Amino acid sequence: MSESNLKSYVDDFFNDLILYDDYHNHHDYNGLLKAGIDVFLDNETAYNAYEIYQTFFMIYQITSENKSDGARITDSSIVSEPNTLLDLIKIMKKYEENTGELIEKQRDHFIHSVNVFLLGLAIYSQNRNYRDMFQAYVLDSPYEKYYKTGDGEFSHEEFLYRWGVASLFHDIGYPVEIIGKQLNKFINDSVKSISGTYGADTAIDFKDFNDFNTIVKMDPDFADKYTSVYPRAKFLNMFKPTDIMAQKISIDFPGVNVNQLVRHLDSFVDIMGESGFIDHGFFSAILVLNSYGYLIQKYAKNHDFFFYPIVDSATAILLHNYYRNVLQKKPFNLPALHPRGSPLAFLLILCDELQEWNRQPFGIKDKKRSHVNELVLDIDNTRLDVEYIVKSGSMGLGFSEDKEELLNNVLSIRSIFKRGLSVLTEVKQDNVLREIVKTEIQAPDVLLRNVEKLAIEIHQQYIDTTKAQYEEKIANGEEIDDTFMDKYENLVSFDELTPQLKIANIRQARSIPRKLNIIGCEMVNLSDERESITEFSEDEIMDLAIFEHDEWCEEKLGTGWTYGEEKDLKNLITPYLVPWEDLPEDIQQYDIDPVKNIPNLIDKIGLKIVRTKIRLLTFEMHKFYASEHDVVDFEDLPDYIKYSNYKQTDFLVKILSELGYDVVDIEDPRNAVTSFDDDSLEYLAHREHMAWYKLKINSGWKYGPVRDEELKINPNLQEWDELEVSKKQTNMRTFKNLPQMCETVGLKIVKN
Repeated sequence: MSESNLKSYVDDFFNDLILYDDYHNHHDYNGLLKAGIDVFLDNETAYNAYEIYQTFFMIYQITSENKSDGARITDSSIVSEPNTLLDLIKIMKKYEENTGELIEKQRDHFIHSVNVFLLGLAIYSQNRNYRDMFQAYVLDSPYEKYYKTGDGEFSHEEFLYRWGVASLFHDIGYPVEIIGKQLNKFINDSVKSISGTYGADTAIDFKDFNDFNTIVKMDPDFADKYTSVYPRAKFLNMFKPTDIMAQKISIDFPGVNVNQLVRHLDSFVDIMGESGFIDHGFFSAILVLNSYGYLIQKYAKNHDFFFYPIVDSATAILLHNYYRNVLQKKPFNLPALHPRGSPLAFLLILCDELQEWNRQPFGIKDKKRSHVNELVLDIDNTRLDVEYIVKSGSMGLGFSEDKEELLNNVLSIRSIFKRGLSVLTEVKQDNVLREIVKTEIQAPDVLLRNVEKLAIEIHQQYIDTTKAQYEEKIANGEEIDDTFMDKYENLVSFDELTPQLKIANIRQARSIPRKLNIIGCEMVNLSDERESITEFSEDEIMDLAIFEHDEWCEEKLGTGWTYGEEKDLKNLITPYLVPWEDLPEDIQQYDIDPVKNIPNLIDKIGLKIVRTKIRLLTFEMHKFYASEHDVVDFEDLPDYIKYSNYKQTDFLVKILSELGYDVVDIEDPRNAVTSFDDDSLEYLAHREHMAWYKLKINSGWKYGPVRDEELKINPNLQEWDELEVSKKQTNMRTFKNLPQMCETVGLKIVKN
């Protein structure tokens, strides 16, 4: 795949689409909606996304008109239907933007929903199997008022309508989940600030959930048409969204007992509270039914269509999380979802999982992770190929493989794509595994006591470097630009700096332990026996310079600075509040120089920089590996393999914790673990191998009998169960010798 076909696929959908209002009432809604989508695809902003929401609602405003075969409207009219769901969409957007800093994990759902909508249109337009199943599903229903073309044939507009409601509003209940996450984070942050041994589970209590789970009753005969077709529904409350959806699911999936499902949905709020999670799809589905139930009763002459297209869309919203989290587990035990059962739910799960590109991070942890920047898409009647383009960082261990596995477990993918689904990830950078993790660490007390001395040294180095650059330019006869001259002429001592500039130097000093932690280093006393680090590698310097610029931007924004093309100190305007890659090279040097000077700075306050013991453990593990294999020394490895090894060591600590072990300093008073039993060795080796396997697959490696670095071929690139016994034992020997390797670098393993 070489280019994204999303736009051309969406074009195909609209080229084949004939809207009722366009041919019947002389509108150009097709062109209007398509124009909004084109603008959005050129610039995926919230402003352009909202335009699509508004246009969709305008086209499908609830009126008394029968749009399948009604009479032509000959005069203009004003319809006063309130935009209830549009209001909910705006609320969701506001909650996401304003609460992300209080939540660990949260990404955009506003623009995301529009992209889910467009991806669904693309799949529908390119895959005949899905179109046929959707049409058969609608025609098999008792509902006969579906959208038809001018000559009475089934219209693709029926899909546009049902899919638009399902996809555009599938996350409108997300603020409920946000509130739950906020509460959980606040409580746990509070107790953990006292001691890491504390823990607390929180839940939101819905005392009046039955009131929320009720459609306003304006027409007592509202449900009669439905119950006349489905007499078994007469014992259910057709003004209760969960009862309506339970009946719908039991019809679409005959193996589901409606009474059992009603009981589960009635108790689902309590189940979520007890289990410590919130399914926002559950609340989104209820909100859709509440809103449309009210609007249709009040503004539409024909009420029965609520129970078919609207309930179909809302139930798909419920199922997009509920199917895999509930219906595929006991007591329901449903198999992978086939599109014949619920074509909308099938497509919503598929598109919701695949929509990873351009999702703005709001949560604290999500802001620190790499994200998909672009999508390359290839769809036909037999296959769906998705490739994510990541411009920096990586998507983590086994991202593509895990995505494929999840979708194949939840959905019957081959029912519409006979050749299956392929998810790939391409990282547009040289060092595939280079990923900065900005760890939150506590600055050592020794630094805090000397932070002002370090800040003074930082400023003095800035003066010395600037003067040296000036003298070099003069000696070389270089022309000195106004920016540099202004910088040189305004050099003053630390005492003469403005308060804001003093604080800027303090910030830079306090940041040094965090920078060192990123590259596996720490500050220690001169008496420490570890070898002193007097300079960093080029990759490390670049990582830390980018981090320094990010912190500088955060500082400037936090102290009232704004972006402007011309620098204005008086009005706090700077042209450098931009991403690192947009900085001129000479300005990037202002971040690179102080990073290079960190070892010298630390030396001046009587400390030294050393590798952390965890990083030293990486070297020790490579020595052990090299003793059994013909490989080069660690320092001679390519940088991307070094980064890979660093990540594997960090992951090793994580999987040890899964079995209840901690890796601690040798001085820790707890007894050291000197060996593992066979079951533990098997578990640890299996987990470590699969992490390595996913990391390689995600980086473009493949299996082959002979190792080839250039072609990215490795004979060990197999699932754990497929590995030869001898290779499994090699992995297990690493963990068998791990206690001794830890002791060598001043660490030990203890039972926590």
